[in-house]
Amino acid sequence: MRTLTRSILIFILFAIFLVGLSKSLYHTIGKADYLPDDYKYGDLYRFTNLAQFKEAHITCPKVYSDTTHKLPIALYAIGDSFMEPGSVDQEDFIARTYSYTHWNDQTTIKLDTSLYNVLLIESVERHFREHLANPVTNFTVSQSPVKVRKETPPNDLVQFLKGPKDSRLTIPEERYDNILFNWPFFLKLKEFKAWFNLKAFNRVHSMTSLSPDQKHVFLKLDTDSTIINSDFNPVPEKEITALITQLNHTRDKYLSSGFDEIYLSIIPNKTTVTSPEMGRYNHLIERIQSDTRLKLKLIDAYSLVKPLGAAGYQKGDSHWTCQSRELWLKAINHELVAK
Repeated sequence: MRTLTRSILIFILFAIFLVGLSKSLYHTIGKADYLPDDYKYGDLYRFTNLAQFKEAHITCPKVYSDTTHKLPIALYAIGDSFMEPGSVDQEDFIARTYSYTHWNDQTTIKLDTSLYNVLLIESVERHFREHLANPVTNFTVSQSPVKVRKETPPNDLVQFLKGPKDSRLTIPEERYDNILFNWPFFLKLKEFKAWFNLKAFNRVHSMTSLSPDQKHVFLKLDTDSTIINSDFNPVPEKEITALITQLNHTRDKYLSSGFDEIYLSIIPNKTTVTSPEMGRYNHLIERIQSDTRLKLKLIDAYSLVKPLGAAGYQKGDSHWTCQSRELWLKAINHELVAK
């Protein structure tokens, strides 16, 4: 009996070791709902474990899933987590085709000249200054047909362990922590610890900060005025000029490459909409969008979301609600229809 118990324990430990080590296996088992979802209650709750910000993620309805009335438009997007697969896809646009590339990636494409080709440049406010500090090179337009590389299943241990590219928990330690300690019982313990640290020491996770009334939680990137990502980090006029120049250069480059129109959309930080009074707001979005030198068409997310206030963003997440998302996607589709 003791030998059997020991064997079962060894098997369980080995299984946990293997699942945590392999992103592919972790991803596969997670999709089957056999593991807790580390982002179920939002990225900010994941950091803080404060119960007042615990709100389950909702899958938003598609904005334009009717495939029979798509317009002869090819929409290409360079963007971040607000547009990544799982957040936005083909069923949200009236365009016949849709292609997304993350800011960290480069893609070679061949434009279909029978379609109206639109490029949407999207950036969340906190990373806008970084993204536009250098030339935008995410899309390379080729005049020759682009060879599509076939995805092949993992054929060796290294490829298997590397796993899918979109797996969010990128290091084994994070995966082990989720496998072992992200179940409801342990979350309750984490929540008690977080509550005690806040009440006794006025301390929260180093990656986050709270509004003065402690009703809202934000990424520290948004609120720390000493770093470039913050709402409260000064932006000199010289930098505004440089950003406008970079945007116009990007527009001219991609128009000359064959695109028919270039859109720009800056997604406001949660702090911008909910608590701009936490510091001296630099008004980055308004200064860029109102600059008469800017040549790109605007999808003004700031004006759409600002009136919603706190209702525009998820309670325990740095991303917006389905209401904000729908307003923004409808604005994009409106521009595509009116082209």
